[in-house]
Amino acid sequence: MLWLIRRGSAEQLGSYVFWANSALVAGTLAAAFTSVHLYRLPPAPSPGRRRAERVLLSGNLLLALLMGLLTLLVVPWLGATLGLWIAALFLPCTILALHARVLATTHGALGAAAAISAAPLLAVGCGMGAELVLGRTPSVPLLLALNGLAQGVAGAIVIRRLGGPWPMDFGAGARRRWRALARRSRWSLAAGLGNEVFTRLYIFVVPAWFGAAALAGLAAAQAMLRPATLLAGAFGAAARRPLARLRHEGDAAGFWRLLTIGALGPACATLLLGGVVAALWPWIAAWVFGGRYAGLEKLVLLWSVVMAISCFWVAGLAGLQVLGRLRALAMAEIGGALVCALAMAPMLLLLDAPGALLAIALGGVVQVTLLASGVRRGLRDLAPNLVPAAGAR
Repeated sequence: MLWLIRRGSAEQLGSYVFWANSALVAGTLAAAFTSVHLYRLPPAPSPGRRRAERVLLSGNLLLALLMGLLTLLVVPWLGATLGLWIAALFLPCTILALHARVLATTHGALGAAAAISAAPLLAVGCGMGAELVLGRTPSVPLLLALNGLAQGVAGAIVIRRLGGPWPMDFGAGARRRWRALARRSRWSLAAGLGNEVFTRLYIFVVPAWFGAAALAGLAAAQAMLRPATLLAGAFGAAARRPLARLRHEGDAAGFWRLLTIGALGPACATLLLGGVVAALWPWIAAWVFGGRYAGLEKLVLLWSVVMAISCFWVAGLAGLQVLGRLRALAMAEIGGALVCALAMAPMLLLLDAPGALLAIALGGVVQVTLLASGVRRGLRDLAPNLVPAAGAR
């Protein structure tokens, strides 16, 4: 994204942001039916776990193929800026990589999960380097192609290594389990849809209201805060296996303590980073962004607040998924999405594009409150005498 911010047009940046977020939306929908169920499996290896993994992977592959075909149907209707055919490859590869990352984290193979994230960074970096050497302007189709292929190859390698010589199952038994999973996935699907409305509504509303340049400004203000998301993401990836162990051991106090530390630490680091980036923004705009996107200090601070709140969301999400409280998770996601959606238009009218971030923050506070309540109820059912009282630290 930094390459497009510095050398690309606002339309190119908007196009990349659109497809990157579309891939994540597709990944969320696919995960609601497949990947999310990996978190509920016992952490210890067993033949039963292996069979469940094969069924879930096969379902994920079918959904990835369906998303690719759907993209081919939609692209001709999106116009010249957004109608990129390579997206039909980018979306399925992203879905596969997201599933592989979840599989790796549930196996405790954090190095493999990190490799799936590092592969597209390396591939895209090489592509940008080649464009720079050749003196060419950025190409969004090239970036999407490199990103998608790197994710797909890395994800396939990890799945093959962790899943054995034939990690898929398309037999009659697998199809029966797909139908059962579809019935059980209604709450995880509702949660996924609610979260996508909450986190990505502005991606579509802001450019429709103010144009692509406004979305580009929001993306540029967030770009230097991206390292903060890695902290929360790392906790979410690393904590699920220990949380599953604590759940199976009935250690509610340890479960709650791990979630609290995993939320507060990244949140404080995010706010600190936001303050530093805002203070250094004139230098960042002049030197890192090539003289573009000056005067975004307030947007940076707003983003840091939004992203700090999201650290608590990551912790609550991990906790409820491991506890298997998918209905409580769905209610929290839907509650946050409704508040965000209802607040979006008034905030945009009052504050223009930055108002979108305030709407997201309001929805995030509601969301996190409901997540914490769901985790507390889940732990009370797990071990009533070990759950800390409300307000206790």
